[in-house]
Amino acid sequence: MTALSAARIFFHGLLWCCAVVLMALTAYRIHYTKGRDSGDILTLRTHYYDSVIIELLVTSILTFLGSTIVIVLIAGRMSGSKSFMGEMLYLFIVWVMFLVGGSITTHKWLHLRWCRGSYKVCRILETIKAFSWICFGLLSFLMLFAVADYFWSRHKKGGSAYGGSTYSEARTVTAAPATYTAPAPATQQPPTTHTTETTYTEVRATNAPVAATA
Repeated sequence: MTALSAARIFFHGLLWCCAVVLMALTAYRIHYTKGRDSGDILTLRTHYYDSVIIELLVTSILTFLGSTIVIVLIAGRMSGSKSFMGEMLYLFIVWVMFLVGGSITTHKWLHLRWCRGSYKVCRILETIKAFSWICFGLLSFLMLFAVADYFWSRHKKGGSAYGGSTYSEARTVTAAPATYTAPAPATQQPPTTHTTETTYTEVRATNAPVAATA
């Protein structure tokens, strides 16, 4: 696993935690506004909900689920080119949703300093604004890291969540078969020739005729 892959897991984990916090805050806000029998410091409305808070709740749920899946894929080195496109699509969608939600929330509750020290409802809204922009920033970093990791894996063998044997477009390196060279046979010595020397005396004795005995 490369440093880019480790950084992506870290930032996805941080995004996961921020999404959980934002999910709890927006759920509390919806419960608070729907259960109001009278107005609060900010409005006189009762039994209502803010559409932008619903949008941020849905976005945080999608982020929670999406980051969980991506972390499992990266940690298990199970991603490929299709997984990369799916991750980028997920990141871009929630990036746009957080941009829209954070912008509307900031515009709607822009000045809350005067009440956040004394009223919990103002502190909750300020925290929702902060975490929506934190998630937006983390998503921006994650898209950059994902693109960098994708192109880095094209040039490094097995060094990324998108590289190695799990990456469909990775080049397959075929090892050349090892060449076995048989050792040269030992030089055989020619058989020893036993030469029997026959002396002239022995030859003469052999060929001499046998004398007749009277």
